[in-house]
Amino acid sequence: MADSAATPRWLSIVGIGEDGIDGLTPAARRLVESAEIVFGGKRHLALAARLIRGAARLWQSPFEHAVQEVLAHRGRAVCVLASGDPFQYGVGSVLMRHIAPHEMIAIPAPSAFSLAAARLGWALPDTTLLSLHGRNLDLIRPHLHPGTRILALTSDGEAPAALARLLRDSGFGDSRLLVLEALGGPRERVREATAATFSLTGIDPLNTVAIEL
Repeated sequence: MADSAATPRWLSIVGIGEDGIDGLTPAARRLVESAEIVFGGKRHLALAARLIRGAARLWQSPFEHAVQEVLAHRGRAVCVLASGDPFQYGVGSVLMRHIAPHEMIAIPAPSAFSLAAARLGWALPDTTLLSLHGRNLDLIRPHLHPGTRILALTSDGEAPAALARLLRDSGFGDSRLLVLEALGGPRERVREATAATFSLTGIDPLNTVAIEL
């Protein structure tokens, strides 16, 4: 316990949504403002730009190199910006493989799942939550059962149509799909179609797909 108390919390992980700094708590704002180095994706850094006083660092690719860069600054005041809840399919879980909990402080924002459930009135405990971001869409197949509700994070604007085709080809063409785009921000939009008749275009790459089978 003494060792934990003596170790400074050098790393802050701050969840930020599409509403940008307006949605941050005062404590989260202070962590961003006081950081010597702020890591994030291009979108995150743009959303928080007015608060960043230190050096802004764009994530490296592959992501494992970015993690090593964060760790190289251990002991300095480092802030990592994440989408929504950093521990729900986010960067927080990745970083925690390399640091101890007492080295960091995390302030989450609402996750895409929470925002989608709030828009649709769905109970999250009764909903299957999947991340298909950078993953094979076939991962959804074990969850295809009549009456199931699914919320799926996607990688890009083409994924909703691909999911619709998968459902149609699997015999679930009557399933209802709702595409929730840029949730929580000024560009938010929710559109609906069935898998069999899906023809939505111009879908924002930042989207979550809700499915009623």
